[in-house]
Amino acid sequence: MSKEQFENLLSTIVTTTVSLIMKKNNRSEEKALYRFVTSKVYSFLEREETKVWHLSARLLAALFEDERSGNLVWPQTF
Repeated sequence: MSKEQFENLLSTIVTTTVSLIMKKNNRSEEKALYRFVTSKVYSFLEREETKVWHLSARLLAALFEDERSGNLVWPQTF
């Protein structure tokens, strides 16, 4: 995958994931986006070689919530 393709995919995934985080936590887009992009989940997602981008936005949002609560456990199939 080219860098441009990955960046486009990442943008779509982040938009959807942040939307889910906003709804669950009743947060503004700005706050939800900031919290997500400063998370460990995002740090793995933004690196193509980790293949985290294969996960659904719902699962990424759940992993983000797990990270925030101190219980981040990556899926075994990952």
